[in-house]
Amino acid sequence: MNRAQKEAYKRDYALAKAEGKPFFPYAVYKDLIVATAAIGVVIALAIAPETRMDGEKLGDPINPATTTFVPRPEWYFFFLFELLKIFKGENFYTPVIMATFIIPNILMVLLLATPFIDRGPERRIWKRPFALFSAVAVILFLAFMTYKGANSPEGIAAGGTLVECNGDATCEAAQTLYIANGCSSCHRLGGQGGSLGPDLSNEAARGRGIQWQIDHLKNPDSRSPGSAMPPFAGLSDEELNTLATFLEGLGTKYN
Repeated sequence: MNRAQKEAYKRDYALAKAEGKPFFPYAVYKDLIVATAAIGVVIALAIAPETRMDGEKLGDPINPATTTFVPRPEWYFFFLFELLKIFKGENFYTPVIMATFIIPNILMVLLLATPFIDRGPERRIWKRPFALFSAVAVILFLAFMTYKGANSPEGIAAGGTLVECNGDATCEAAQTLYIANGCSSCHRLGGQGGSLGPDLSNEAARGRGIQWQIDHLKNPDSRSPGSAMPPFAGLSDEELNTLATFLEGLGTKYN
């Protein structure tokens, strides 16, 4: 800021201060009105009937013992939820680090750095294109990712169907185990499920064998060094064999 700009700023500031209104009671009064209205809205929403804006009931009371509920993050985490789905791959840590640390922190640093990059004396936002662009870009990005996350397909609830078993008892039992143990949270199968782990729709084509699958389920790191998949050593031998048989049939016997 050069000398002329400083002088112009001081003149504008003095004029605005002379024509303005005092903080007390004018600003305090306005803040009180807005705060009271906001608290009133919160209280009204808390005691209002459990209905949506279209008049439909929100849903049944929460049942902590349910086995069919598919958990989803709160709305303010939907953008992270969508980022996790975008940065997918064989390596579990890549999507986690990118979606929960690198990308959000880049956006935060951009917003924090804006006042230091755009240091002009102009206060009118339409005359500060860099500040306007960076703020709008970040907000629109977060809003878009939140929308995408809110409308992304849900996971698989217990009792769901991933592949057609056609009466095969092993397939049906394995599918129940697969869903109950949360495998669908990370793996995609039959067009459904997560994307943090590899797609298992054609697992049989890898030709790994049942014993490899069992060893991998017991201790993933023993077969895939560095794997972030949790071990399922708590499953019985029969359950492990059922799951391994199911995995080795995906893409051939089970579609």
